[in-house]
Amino acid sequence: MVSPVEDAGMNSSRLFLFIVAGCCLLRPEPLPGQEGAPPFAMDKPSSADLTITTKQGMTIQAKTYLDGDKMRSEVSMNGMDMATIVRKDKRKIYHVMASQKMVMEMDYDPDKFKGYTAVDSAFGLQDKFEVVGPETVDGVACTKYKVTSDKTKQVFYFWLDVPRKVPVRMASEDGSFTILWKNYKVGPQDPALFEIPAGYQVMPMPNLPGTEMPGDAAP
Repeated sequence: MVSPVEDAGMNSSRLFLFIVAGCCLLRPEPLPGQEGAPPFAMDKPSSADLTITTKQGMTIQAKTYLDGDKMRSEVSMNGMDMATIVRKDKRKIYHVMASQKMVMEMDYDPDKFKGYTAVDSAFGLQDKFEVVGPETVDGVACTKYKVTSDKTKQVFYFWLDVPRKVPVRMASEDGSFTILWKNYKVGPQDPALFEIPAGYQVMPMPNLPGTEMPGDAAP
């Protein structure tokens, strides 16, 4: 039988993929003269509010923080406040459950997680970016891009506030998910955001169905 704590950690693991795919999509700046390269990079220390909507009608509100090899996402789910911390430098991922004062820990394997965390990028320089044209999203003048993943051949649409280099919206072509960014701010992040809170019990993430992060678990 799966305990409520284990189940919360399991669901958080699946939800984690949804959120981090939209926190930091692009890694390096485009190479000079490289056609179809990502139009910008989100590799600077930053924070943002995200609204993620799935085709099943689920709406997820999240707050994300990024600082180099460290990333944190915060969500409210089933009446529980949870945070996921990615520490690539420590090769660890932490699911923090404030109500239980508990942290569920799992290893960060660069090969296993490649392409599915913010620190490794969902899209890279080999993916194809095509300009669709200007479009306004929530009153913001954007440039819309069609993105074809070199790895999975999936197609996404991405709306960018070009003058400010700020992401505004992302949507899968098949309608499986939409991500909206609000309050995207570049600047240093509090180091404490990426640490295990003092006094919390740390335990390993149980090996249960749904806790895996294979390549086919993308949104």
